[in-house]
Amino acid sequence: MDTQQHYVEITTTTGENLKLSVRIHRGSDEVAETSRPAVLLCHGFCCIQDVLLPGFVQRFVDAGYIAVTFDYRGYGDSEGEIGRIVPEEQINDIMAVFDWCKTQPCINARRIALWGTSLGGCHVVEAAARRADVKCVISQMAFASGEQLVTGDMGIEEKQRFIATMARMASKKKHSNQELFVPIVKVMTDEESRVFFEQQEKKFDALAIKIPYLTVWETMGYRPVKAAANVTQPTLMVFAEQDKVIALDYGLALYRAIGAEKYCHIQPDARHYEIFAGEHLNQVAAREVNWLRKYL
Repeated sequence: MDTQQHYVEITTTTGENLKLSVRIHRGSDEVAETSRPAVLLCHGFCCIQDVLLPGFVQRFVDAGYIAVTFDYRGYGDSEGEIGRIVPEEQINDIMAVFDWCKTQPCINARRIALWGTSLGGCHVVEAAARRADVKCVISQMAFASGEQLVTGDMGIEEKQRFIATMARMASKKKHSNQELFVPIVKVMTDEESRVFFEQQEKKFDALAIKIPYLTVWETMGYRPVKAAANVTQPTLMVFAEQDKVIALDYGLALYRAIGAEKYCHIQPDARHYEIFAGEHLNQVAAREVNWLRKYL
């Protein structure tokens, strides 16, 4: 597989110019002048393109597609404030990379799919709803409501206290520009994710960072379900049956709201991070390649 590194320049809503780290992956025997359909892969919460995505990248390239990966602003090799996650900004990053893909001679500009996992699975629904030129969509383990995701397991009083605390932190930042920064694992609400990121931080220095705790507040205000009815592209949604990071019901609520042609696959006996390796990866990737063959 041939991988080429690029940097895509974007202009933020504040007028700041940033460069996003983007990689094009394709078969090493492909003719450079030949344009091919492409899959733009969008990673999840607090992650980078080196983590989790390579297995799917390889499967898509082996199937004859170009795979494009990138780091959101503030993560990996991309520029921007380190560690901050604002869903709207990440959606804008996706659309900027999507537009850049359309200018590349090796990519068929009319045949680009969006693929996203976890938080990225939400973002591709949002992006597709805004961009009719997206050909089709694959969304893995997404959720309908950020508030439900963060507070769904809390009792009424616990939820009220938590929201009040977050609101005070947001007010403090607004008035004094002071806020709490913590390691990534400190914003994870489940043990599986904490263990996963502790392992990844040892492998990738880019994940050994501190991020704003208000990232949780930004996530709570995110409701991709609002955009779902405006999606017009064929959409495949994939879920893990034993997902303890994003409850299956939270994802199915987003699936039910999709207004376009759609299909739901629930991978049996799989947990959130198990879809990216072994037989789960083989089975899920095969379904996704079949989806691309039909709709891309």
